[in-house]
Amino acid sequence: MNLLSEPGFKASQDRKVFRKRRRRSPWRELLLSLLNIGIGTGILLLLIQLPKRLDSLLLISKVISALLKGISQIGQGILALAAGLLQTLGILVVVSLAIAAMLLLANGLFRILRIALPGIGGVFRVPGDLARLLWAVVQIRKPDRDDP
Repeated sequence: MNLLSEPGFKASQDRKVFRKRRRRSPWRELLLSLLNIGIGTGILLLLIQLPKRLDSLLLISKVISALLKGISQIGQGILALAAGLLQTLGILVVVSLAIAAMLLLANGLFRILRIALPGIGGVFRVPGDLARLLWAVVQIRKPDRDDP
């Protein structure tokens, strides 16, 4: 319910969104600025002393070497995965071709038998009662209950 749309409604005070922000005290601003300067200076001093303790050029070269080695291993892993997927796809193609060939052979033999022996075609037919029974089992029916 929106009270602002009603004709007799008056806001009792300004909304917090439109109030002016309070200014922080100058002492607090000075303290925060000095704290930021101190922390920044300390971090810079630690970073300046870092090359004295470590051989930075050696460290950078080791990091780059490790990075390149990792990238090459990722590349090798991707290539191995692609090779495995291609081999799997090849096997699936061969198996599907074998299944298709067996179905074609069975279909061809059945057709030759139907041509050679005209009465044998009726032997492989499904009787009507059995067909209706199978259809009753496989058929998808609407639900008996009413869903809301």
